[in-house]
Amino acid sequence: MDTVEWRRVLWQKQPFPDNYVGDSFLRVSKKRRELCFSEALYGATFVTQEICSCIGLVVIFFGISEGNLNASVALILTATIGIIGYAVTRAQLAAFEKDDVKVACFYVVLIACVSPVVKSLTGSVATDSINASTTFLLLLRLIVHDYGTTVAIVNPTVSHNVGVFASVCLASRLDSDLDVFTLITVAVALFALFPSLRRYCSMHLGRGWDIITTALVVLITATGILHYASHLLLVFLLALFICNFIIPALFIFLQSYKQNIYGPWDEAQIENR
Repeated sequence: MDTVEWRRVLWQKQPFPDNYVGDSFLRVSKKRRELCFSEALYGATFVTQEICSCIGLVVIFFGISEGNLNASVALILTATIGIIGYAVTRAQLAAFEKDDVKVACFYVVLIACVSPVVKSLTGSVATDSINASTTFLLLLRLIVHDYGTTVAIVNPTVSHNVGVFASVCLASRLDSDLDVFTLITVAVALFALFPSLRRYCSMHLGRGWDIITTALVVLITATGILHYASHLLLVFLLALFICNFIIPALFIFLQSYKQNIYGPWDEAQIENR
């Protein structure tokens, strides 16, 4: 019995009693995935796009509230891009077109009805409180948004709801029903429709499309900031620098200390067969 080494396997008969365990029973193996900086940068593109969506909503709010951006123009552009995105993602789902039209009509009627209520919703609340609440909600959206990873903190429902609620907080500071309707519509397009379009294009067009989309989104957001909210430029550049350089570099550095521990407490697996 001493010449035969005991193995922790279930599929092989061994010359040992059923209750026998060898010295290797409490073995621990440590594994980690080796990543390069380019892979970390690619993973950061999804976060960058979501940062641009959140800041883009704030930029559109400033443009409308200060009278530098016509709400009708923003609404027409949003509707046009939304229809194009719908045509791209739903081209093979013609059977669902009637239901989609019903949902769109219900949304238009609902938001049009509640816009007067939203406009006066936070009349007794200080502007500083609204700004702080909006900032917190948008940060929470960035934290719980689904970037394609299976972790416990991800919650697409909460991510979508807090994004729309942030737009409601901002819309309550606008002057007309059309402005309110436009801002909430833009929020739905940015936080519900745009992520679906990104995932669809990423699945069918590959990494090159993700990089092109990220560059285009960053360019559009930066242009909007320069025209309508130049005071957000420093925040935007700092967020991009942290997201695309500091965090990937820190992730690569800490990856070398990451260890996945396996032992007898794990489920039995067939190895080397």
